[in-house]
Formats: sequence, C-alpha cells, structure tokens
Amino acid sequence: MKSNRRKFLKAAATVGGASTLLPLSSCLSTKRSATTSSIIQYSKLDEVRNQPVLRRELFTNPVIIETLELLRDRNNTICRVRSKDGAVGLAIGHPFIAQSSYPMFNLNLKLFFLGKDARDLDLLIFNSAERNVKRQGIPLNVQIAVIEFAILDMLGTIADLPAGQLLGPLRNPEVPIYLGHYLWEFRNREPEESLELMYQDYLKTEAKAIKLRAGRGDNLASDIDNAPGRTEKLIRMAREKFGDDMNLMIDGNGSYSVNEAIRIGKILEEYNYYFYEEPVPWDWYEEQKSVEEALTIPMAGGEEEFGMHAFRYLIGKEVFQILQPDLFYFGGMIRTMQVARMVEAAGLQITPHISAGGLGYVYLLQMVSVCPATAEFHEFKMFQTKDANGTLVPITSKAEPFKSVDGIIKVPTGSGLGITIDPDYVNSHRVV
Repeated sequence: MKSNRRKFLKAAATVGGASTLLPLSSCLSTKRSATTSSIIQYSKLDEVRNQPVLRRELFTNPVIIETLELLRDRNNTICRVRSKDGAVGLAIGHPFIAQSSYPMFNLNLKLFFLGKDARDLDLLIFNSAERNVKRQGIPLNVQIAVIEFAILDMLGTIADLPAGQLLGPLRNPEVPIYLGHYLWEFRNREPEESLELMYQDYLKTEAKAIKLRAGRGDNLASDIDNAPGRTEKLIRMAREKFGDDMNLMIDGNGSYSVNEAIRIGKILEEYNYYFYEEPVPWDWYEEQKSVEEALTIPMAGGEEEFGMHAFRYLIGKEVFQILQPDLFYFGGMIRTMQVARMVEAAGLQITPHISAGGLGYVYLLQMVSVCPATAEFHEFKMFQTKDANGTLVPITSKAEPFKSVDGIIKVPTGSGLGITIDPDYVNSHRVV
C-alpha cells in the first residue's frame, strides 16, 4: 500500500469501546508483491471464510421450513416463510431485478429450503448459490437474498434478537452514513443542479460523507464523458460547496478506460477525495489493478460481483482497499459476512452496497451492525421505502424510529429485521 493512502481518512468515533467502524489508515495492509505471499494469503482467506456464520447455538430445537412462498403484485415481490411451528418471516424483494428473475424462486431455489432445518442456513445458502451452476449470477442471487432475509426475520422472531445478531455479536450499534444518490440525478443534470439536490439531503441527514457520480456510468470504458469536462467540474465544485472537512467519494460505474480512469484519479487526489469507486468496468480485474497501482487514492469496488472466488481474488490481490458486496446481488448477509471475514484477515475494509428503493437500508443496518472490518461510512440513499410498483411500503419499526442524527442511524433493536410490514399490504400480493 502506498503510504500516503493512509492519510486520507480521519479516525472513526468509537462507540461503546467496541465499534469496528475504522478509518482507512488503521487497517490497510502493505502491498503484496510475491506470488508465494498471495498463495499464503489465499490459504488464510479460505480458513476464515469457511468458519460457520449463523449462530446455531441460539436455537435448541429444529426450525423446519414448512412453506416458502413468493408473493407478487405486478412488479413487486415479497418472500414469506413459515416454520412447522408457525413462526413467520417476511422480506421485500429487489426493487427492479426481481421483476424479471422471480421465476427462479420457484423453479430453482425452493427445493433447497423446503422441509429443511433453518438452523442449517449456512449450508442452505451455499447449496442454493453454488449448486445452481448453470444459473449463477445476480438474477439468481437476488432471489437467494430475499429468501435468506425472510428466514433471518423468522429466526430473529423466534430468538427475540435482531436479524444481524444471529450472525455475530453486536459490533456497531450506530452506523455513520454517506449519501449516495441515484444515477440519473447526477449524470443527467448539470453539476450545479445535482449538487443542490445532494445539499438538501445533506441538510436532512447531517451526513459527514457524500458520494458523487463520475462519467457516463454505462460500463463501456471510454475516454469521453457524458459532457466535456463535466466530471472535472463536479469534482471541483463539490469540494468548494461542501468544504474541506466533508469526506467526498466518487463512483465511475465502469465509465472509463484505464488511461482516463487514471487521469480522473489524479484530479481526485488533488482535491483530497476519500475513495474512488469502480472507474473501469466491474470485471476488468487486471485493468483495475493497473489503475490502483497508478494512484494513491483508496479504491473501492465489488458491487456487481456474484461469486465468492471473485472476491477471494480481489482481496488476495488487493485490487481494492474497500470491498463493496451488494447484499442482494451477492446473495445475502451470510455470504457478505464470509467476504467481511476475508477482508478483515487481509487488513482491508468493507462497506456493503445497497440498491435504491425497497427496504435496502433495513438490510444494510442489520448487516453493518455485526460486520467486522467495516469502513467509517456506509451507503445511504435516504429512507426509500418505495416498492417496485412505486408504492410506499408501509412499515413501522418495532423499536426506535428510523432517522439520521448528525449523520448516524441507530440500528433497530427489534426482533428479526426490526420492522413490521402492514398485513393489508402483504395481502395485496398473491402467491405465485
């Protein structure tokens, strides 16, 4: 690791002496240069990844999954699971990918879960993700994830614990956020207008970190921008508008070639940006490593990854300093926890990614609450509760209300996912 990467982030506030929300300088490892060191590292990564995740000891008796149902209303989907003893769990499906991939729920996944003991969730998730060899990818994973979220909701209700704490002890009862707006709001507007939109959300949340959008976001790796000079102008204007104390990041969404990614990265370094996310297409591993080696700014990525061994490679080769598995795209919290353990072993950081809409922030809070090696800030796209139909999902928190105070959200302490979904809303959906 280049030593000046260590100067980028401030020390994270320690919560109750047990927080793992870390400044980048506190956990980044030195660069690995020899092939043998990478092999040793992979062995270490495999060891921590294969440790059990679900805290099975919390459940004395079997929890047999009697029914697993996909409910649908137009474009929106809900997963409902019920145990043989009558415990129920609910989760809202992905806000847009599930619209086309929902048939995989019944055709390819139910057989891995029906009649099985939910205490074996680690194995059930592994089998559903790894044994569907000809169907692996994000469309399948978003269905695996919603099944897992619903099962964790059910198990949390049984154990009277938040879903996150079924996967590990509480580490982060409070989650500092970074604002990350939708693509169209940044890439189809002039910098002045998009920054004003962000500023309004900044006033509502008091967030201490903000993520901007660079380039065209089309994953086509070009040497041009959506408008000449727009990204350079955005980088400069954001620093002027929010000041030197604001932690600013930027996401390229695969917009650039290697040369253009490096050119933009140099500008980011000049304006002291916090991290640089996915400047080249997501699966250009060698090209991304070339960008990483040419810059001192911390690199972030992994949002579109759907395979465990891909993360093993990205971590072992230190292609990114900040890993970003998406809780839906990667297939849920258990698999994300396995990535987090590898990240921790490698001395890197993790900040799970979420999609806009649905209940993404609910899943994120549960994940971050127990996640090791977490970065100082985590993605937040406001309390978006609109489903895939554009309808507000009527939920209430079982405990504390959802709100951001001084850029920090308290993790809900209610059982399961910590929420109650209006039964009338659930009943408006029909079993597929």
